[in-house]
Amino acid sequence: MFSTPTVAGDLLFIGSCAGTFYAINKATGQVQWSYDIRKDGKQTSFHGDPLVTDDLILIGTDYSCDPDGVGHVYAFERNSGKVRWKYRAISVPTDIVQLGSNVYFGSFQDKWSAVNLHTGGLNWSFSTGATNEDCAAIKSPVAAENRLFLTGLDGAIYSLDAASGRVIWKRKLAAAPSTSLALRDKTLYVGTTDQHIYRLSAETGAIAAELAIEATPVGRLTFEADSLLMFLENRSERAGYIISVDSKLAGVRWKQKSFPGWASERPHLWKGYVVAGNCRGEVAAFRISDGEPQWKLNLKGCVRSIGSSGNGLFVGVQEGTVYAFVLSDKP
Repeated sequence: MFSTPTVAGDLLFIGSCAGTFYAINKATGQVQWSYDIRKDGKQTSFHGDPLVTDDLILIGTDYSCDPDGVGHVYAFERNSGKVRWKYRAISVPTDIVQLGSNVYFGSFQDKWSAVNLHTGGLNWSFSTGATNEDCAAIKSPVAAENRLFLTGLDGAIYSLDAASGRVIWKRKLAAAPSTSLALRDKTLYVGTTDQHIYRLSAETGAIAAELAIEATPVGRLTFEADSLLMFLENRSERAGYIISVDSKLAGVRWKQKSFPGWASERPHLWKGYVVAGNCRGEVAAFRISDGEPQWKLNLKGCVRSIGSSGNGLFVGVQEGTVYAFVLSDKP
């Protein structure tokens, strides 16, 4: 389970890579409704995070890069599981993001689309023209103030007009992006394969700051107050790090090294902790302020996704199990 367990009301939503999307009672684990996406074509996987609205939950599906595979964006009614609409694509492994009445997403084929939230009708699409012979992972877009920001397979970062899909600016850094984009206060953040983190102006794409670090940043970036938290990967040592960096990129505040590296996609913030998991089934919590280890859980499976709501912590493993914990301060 790669998609983050997402809570809305009394329900926990999760997509299984065996091809089923579930709405589960967050307190009891009882399935309230489910939908088998395989009946709509050759698709089994959920890689991106869903979008929750007042009455809907939207999620994208894919069959990796298989040329015979399909993908959809589904708009389910949250309480009943009824399909309000579905938009067929080649694949949709990214998050679904929203601006106004449009939702946005990308495909393994580097095609980016804007679809009407209420009807599922296509408004525009954009492609960089790059190919994906290596089936590289597609990084989710971010959006704000009528701009959509994305990383193309050509290695460039794009700012698009969210209403029309027109390119406003394009920026290619010294090395290819290795993390998803993060957006805060009109500033874009991204990690690159040459072991750097960059701050870019969201208005122009100009580089505002950069910071060299000791390993390759991966996954997704997370903000907490004036700190930026992320995972680093050192493949030669088969090691990983969690690090906290000053949001101005003035320097690294703390770091924690781990063997093996982390398998959950982003540092998850919960009750004053940074929570992460690996493929040995370990879920570890570190104090946000200084990175000091706080507690650890041992589960069965490779931990891929972590979500929370109030005192509830929800962990999804690659093998298909969702674990729920109700914690106060420590497990």
